[in-house]
Amino acid sequence: MFRFIILLVIFYLLYRAAKMLFAPSEKQPERTPPIPREIGRGEDLVEDPYCHTYVPVSVAYRAHINGKIVYFCSQGCFENYRSQKAKDITKE
Repeated sequence: MFRFIILLVIFYLLYRAAKMLFAPSEKQPERTPPIPREIGRGEDLVEDPYCHTYVPVSVAYRAHINGKIVYFCSQGCFENYRSQKAKDITKE
C-alpha cells in the first residue's frame, strides 16, 4: 500500500512537470501599450500640472491659461485642474 501511494505521488509530480513544460502559459504578463510611431526618440516631455504625469509634447493636450500654453496628459486632467483652480479662487 505504501508503495502505491509513493507511485501515485511520483506520477502526479511528473504530470505537473510535463503540464508546466508543454502547456502554454494561461497568464500573460501585462504589456505596456506601444508608443505611437509619430512619437520619435528624443522628443521633449512635459509635466501635467494636475497629475504630474510626463507626456510627449506631440500628444499632450494643450490649453492657454493666463497667456501661457500649459500641457496636460488628457482633457480630463485639464478639466480637473480648471475646476480645482476655480475652487482655490473662490476660497480666497
